[in-house]
Amino acid sequence: MVEPRLLVSPGTSSMLPWFGLLLGLLAIPFAFFLGLKALIRARLGGYKHEFVRPDPSAPLTKEALRSVAVLGGGVAGLTAALTLARRGYPVTLYEKKAFLGGKLGSQREPVLAGQETWVSHGFHAFFPHYHSFRRLLDSVRICELESIDDYVICEKSGAMTRFRGVEPTPVLNLFGLLRRGLFSLKDAVSAPGRDLYGVFLEYEADATFRRYDSVSYAEFARRGRVPPRLKLAFNTFARAFFADEEKLSLAQLIKAFHFYYLSQDGGLLYEYPIRDYEAGLMRPIAEELESLGAEVRTLDPVREFSRTLEGFQVNGRPYGAVVVALDAPALGPLFLDAPGLPEETRRRIGSVRAGQRYVVWRIWIDKDIRESVPVFVITERERALDAVTAFHRFEVETKEDLKSGRADPKTRAVLELHCYAVPDDLVDAEIKPTLFGELLRRFPELEGASVLHEWYVVEQNFSAFHVGLEADRPTVETGVPGLYCAADWVKLPFPAMLLEAAAASGYLAANGILAEDGLRLEPIVTVPLKGLMAGMPAPKTRVELLGA
Repeated sequence: MVEPRLLVSPGTSSMLPWFGLLLGLLAIPFAFFLGLKALIRARLGGYKHEFVRPDPSAPLTKEALRSVAVLGGGVAGLTAALTLARRGYPVTLYEKKAFLGGKLGSQREPVLAGQETWVSHGFHAFFPHYHSFRRLLDSVRICELESIDDYVICEKSGAMTRFRGVEPTPVLNLFGLLRRGLFSLKDAVSAPGRDLYGVFLEYEADATFRRYDSVSYAEFARRGRVPPRLKLAFNTFARAFFADEEKLSLAQLIKAFHFYYLSQDGGLLYEYPIRDYEAGLMRPIAEELESLGAEVRTLDPVREFSRTLEGFQVNGRPYGAVVVALDAPALGPLFLDAPGLPEETRRRIGSVRAGQRYVVWRIWIDKDIRESVPVFVITERERALDAVTAFHRFEVETKEDLKSGRADPKTRAVLELHCYAVPDDLVDAEIKPTLFGELLRRFPELEGASVLHEWYVVEQNFSAFHVGLEADRPTVETGVPGLYCAADWVKLPFPAMLLEAAAASGYLAANGILAEDGLRLEPIVTVPLKGLMAGMPAPKTRVELLGA
């Protein structure tokens, strides 16, 4: 008979109770941590909220559907057009440019010694909580996405602030900012910070905009004596509005911080397409629209719009419904005097303002940026440079240009420099030298680099989210049957930004038309509508400091 062996020696058996006690003690903070995460999730009602839950008994389509004109071929317009075309509506999409996608679009330009290559309007991050935008992508055959290794801010000193490894749970992620030295405990518990920083946890649309839309982000930073490195983090979210600090509404910044950092547990890491936007995203959408019988009219700007007894007229053609998804600068000339519309509708849509100029400058240079820099890095701005993208490290088309010899053989890097809000006093002739000088100071390994090819664009077509504009911002529903708005300039009934705001507004506009026709709505999922501490009374000191 084989004797059973002891798992521990007799001399160590007395240690087992102590070992168990040690494990128990270690489990206490872990259990507390898990409990805290569960409590935060419960307080927010979960991280995904069903804003629209379709009635499964409602029909998907019916015969003799009215025709729909979608004005604008950006993400919002494409979302509305594709949704309605899939339901059987005769859809006509109007787009003034030769390509679709708007700020997510791409076009071929003869920048490589006369040879054409694909260039886009800048790098875009696809965050995990972009629920509507992700739904659009999932519904079409798009290219492969890759995940960013790290979310990095390059400071003026050259130091890199990295967010990889930050606990993604809302509120707990604030300790990640603390550990990285963006603020101190003293900053958080001492006046005036202790009385002001709570605004970021208290987001609730009506109250937040009523109190803080008249206050600029710059004024908040001054009165709150925001530490420089914490201000650097806030600036990252402020850039989503393409506005300088003096112009940006504090309420909009609170919404952005809630949406990106305090309402979801996916963190700041994101995905991005490895193909050019035209090949990887827009072409599949355009092909499906055409296969569904939709008419895609590129190079056909909307020149005339009116409401008629039968419906609407666009460029002399009749339609039963219209989705307005144009850039901000196009709205005033078209709608302020649009025949047949109520005065209030004309005023609201026609008064949408464009923000500041922004710049995208793609350069082919004979030196490479250091390997430790991710494909996209945010830069602490001196005057103009906000971000740098290294396209030669991930984009298929750029790599093919270099491999095939279409680009100058001396090319070592293809970088895209971004300025999201050009200062009003920076004249056009100074923009390139300013951007390039800041690039060299951030990345000294590029000193002496020569620009071999370039593509450069200055635009002013992003919506303004400046102080005091929210009250008059149009909503998706215009009050006119059959007329809906879809764009990132629309006031949504839930927090969303950039690509997510565009896609969500497109689904909401399509739902408006579907609802009028008695058809099943499209589902819409959002982040929590309110912050963790929404409804808390504002401290007296905050009211005195901000006047709100």
